Amino acid sequence: MIRDASHSSPTFSLKRLGLVILLALAGAPFLRAQDAVRPSLAGEESAEARRQDIDRLPYNLLLGPVRFRVSATLGVEYNDNINLSDDGTATFRSLGGGRVVVTSRTEDDVIIRPQVNIDAIWPVTQLNTLRLDLGLSYALYVDHSNANTNGILISPGSQLAFDIFVGDFRINIHDRPQLQQDPISEPALSNVVDYGRFENTAGISVLWDLNKALATFSYDHYNYVSTTSDFDYLNRNAEELSGTIQLLLTSTLGVGPEGYFVHNNYEQNILNDSDTYSVGGFAEVQLTNFLKVRVAGGYQWMTFDRATVNFFGFTLFQDQKDQEDWYGNILISHRINAVLKQTLSAGHEHQLGINSNAIKLNYIRHTVSWNILRNTLLSTEFFFEDANESGGFIDEHLHRYGGALTLGYQLTPHVTVGARYQYTQKDSDVTLRDYEQNRVSVDGTYSF
Repeated sequence: MIRDASHSSPTFSLKRLGLVILLALAGAPFLRAQDAVRPSLAGEESAEARRQDIDRLPYNLLLGPVRFRVSATLGVEYNDNINLSDDGTATFRSLGGGRVVVTSRTEDDVIIRPQVNIDAIWPVTQLNTLRLDLGLSYALYVDHSNANTNGILISPGSQLAFDIFVGDFRINIHDRPQLQQDPISEPALSNVVDYGRFENTAGISVLWDLNKALATFSYDHYNYVSTTSDFDYLNRNAEELSGTIQLLLTSTLGVGPEGYFVHNNYEQNILNDSDTYSVGGFAEVQLTNFLKVRVAGGYQWMTFDRATVNFFGFTLFQDQKDQEDWYGNILISHRINAVLKQTLSAGHEHQLGINSNAIKLNYIRHTVSWNILRNTLLSTEFFFEDANESGGFIDEHLHRYGGALTLGYQLTPHVTVGARYQYTQKDSDVTLRDYEQNRVSVDGTYSF
């Protein structure tokens, strides 16, 4: 349960986080002095191993030392509820005190999705590697042309990254852009077709290998730019700092502290600027050759500028200014046998809201990959979400659940065909914000 954190001391909490990290680092030289038990993850041996892996990667174009892998995909999807709506009519009280009748109707469409994927690797030196992963696509709606993509979509996972190995350090400099419009990934949205947004994360992460300990630190600058005027109020930038120290107690068990800090700044004065920080610990254990578990937990604080949000310029909606709560997550990776692999993740956390300062989220996600038939990959997915807004314009409590079934078949060395069915249902305590969505798609990919 969220509690009022107005009497807590963020400064003191950050000092505690810094003290934990400093104490762990102070012990790091003594850990390093012990006998080596494994190859360094940041040394020349690791760099050479990565170079050999790069040499074995499949590619279809070679320009000097740069290896390219290019593929093109054409997909067709039927979506029976592109606007995440429910069929119904309701009467609401307007801000002026009158009555407003609102009618909601689901809309379906066929969507054509061409996409090009470009992956490139350039081993600049034996120790330094430049990588480009880029997915560009377009969404064409047959019946609702107003929902067509506003430009080119950039797939999640796209990045430009430069890996540098220096002594006991592995440095990653990266830029990770994505441009998406589909609203289904955001649980707080309903009655929306176009949730266009460009997101970019640029920064640096450092791994320091101390033999018996691994220290990781990262800094990122984040930008969010809405591509539709309906969500311009979400435009913002953020500064993000995070760090972990993993003490390798055995060859299969690592534990240590973790923490992060995010300063969030909006361009408009509708939602509130905020600071989010957490401190906690984690454990990673390789239980068997086929079963790995990571567990993390701690405490999270969110402090906002005001206890209200201002959506219409003259009406303030109550919200929570200061929030604190525990966070936790678990990730289990399990290879059941030669043909079955599954992952299970669950967690409890707070995130920035869309209609409010924040949203509290509990989630469970499960995926299974089935390599039963030759050249065929079958995967199943399931998820459940329980989310509760901190107040704000709508102040919604919701549940979402669903799943997906994906089938892929390697038709020839260059051609892959696939099919996917995805179902999502949202149950909300706010009128006209429930929905069900079914999506069926087929696609073909050609690797040049």
